[in-house]
Amino acid sequence: MKTFAACSTLALGLMALAPGSTAAQATVPIWRELVIYAADTSYPDELARRGVQGEATIELRVADHGRKTAIVRDSSRSAELDALAVKMAQRLDIKGSGDASSGLIRFQFRKDSDTTIATKTCADFNVDAAYHATTFPEHSQRMLPGIYESVGKLVYSLHREGEQRSFPALESLMDATMAACARTPESGFLEVMRQEALKLIR
Repeated sequence: MKTFAACSTLALGLMALAPGSTAAQATVPIWRELVIYAADTSYPDELARRGVQGEATIELRVADHGRKTAIVRDSSRSAELDALAVKMAQRLDIKGSGDASSGLIRFQFRKDSDTTIATKTCADFNVDAAYHATTFPEHSQRMLPGIYESVGKLVYSLHREGEQRSFPALESLMDATMAACARTPESGFLEVMRQEALKLIR
């Protein structure tokens, strides 16, 4: 039970760190929230290889004659992702709702899904960590995309193995995992995280 309790605590902590809506956006309804994974053909492989990820909020305005214009309301901090989000928003089959002639479309660009994280290498993680540190220097490494999925898989696997001791602090685990991945980029990311977690709880 301690393992599941730890997982719940981590999940709540990660959710609390998620970016919220700005006051300016509160007056515009949210029309769509979309997650675009690297497996999607609209997410260029070259961007994924460089670890370019983020969330862009686009305001889509629909005129009476159906013409659409899109502007970036909240940048992903990548000009390439912002431009991609604008194009995708303009192609959406969407109309104004009631009195609202404009709405927000939120795009989350994510490299890893729940399935691909299992085969992720440390080398790939190192690329993601470097991009995150450069682009979001004010954010903790625990906010790296894919960390929630990774921790969830790790907690589940430890529970199945009968490991009932308290899960280590996420910051300590991330520091140890990043250091280990830097030393062994050819290793599997989840296996490295697992080994470092076991060291911390023993």
